Amino acid sequence: MKIEKDFTVAHGPDVVWAAFSDVRLVAACLPGAAILEELGDNRYRGQFSVKVGPLAAAFEGEVTLLRDDAGRSGSVEGKGADAKSNSRASGSMTYRVDAAEGGSRVLVDCTINLAGALAQFGKAGVVKEIANRITADFVRNLEGHLAARVAAAPAATSSEQKTEIPVSPPKPAQSLDAGRLMWSIVRDAVVGFFRTLLGRRSSNS
Repeated sequence: MKIEKDFTVAHGPDVVWAAFSDVRLVAACLPGAAILEELGDNRYRGQFSVKVGPLAAAFEGEVTLLRDDAGRSGSVEGKGADAKSNSRASGSMTYRVDAAEGGSRVLVDCTINLAGALAQFGKAGVVKEIANRITADFVRNLEGHLAARVAAAPAATSSEQKTEIPVSPPKPAQSLDAGRLMWSIVRDAVVGFFRTLLGRRSSNS
């Protein structure tokens, strides 16, 4: 399954790129994600927790990160498994930070593979809509972290100092409630249907 996303952040590309170098900050902003251990050589042991109705899974596995500072681009590859649900996931992602009016634009290209019990929820339409919700949460969390750090940082004396961002502390993983997200998707679809229906009736009256 392939997912392409892009979003904007109201901070300059150097500040956003510096934030992306803090793996724990990125995990703290991503619902359900946590970094458990640094393994060296750009490798990390991580966890992604998700809950779909009565089914809860905590995927644990290894993630490898590569960064190109000159091009403000990078890649992520990882795989993990959940012993309780006998589910497995693997994927790869590339991303790039570009300058944009009023801030930065981040482009993401991701490939995801699901197997096991959770694969039944891997229908492209549902997963892509959930990815939209996760992206929105991630951007909101990232904006909040950056705004707080900029406000708390001492006055910088050079442009290089302005992009420095302290390393964030570890954050315990909180399960992503995909069931809640799916209910939100269904609710929005129903509301959209009735709005369309009422709109048609109004135009015909």
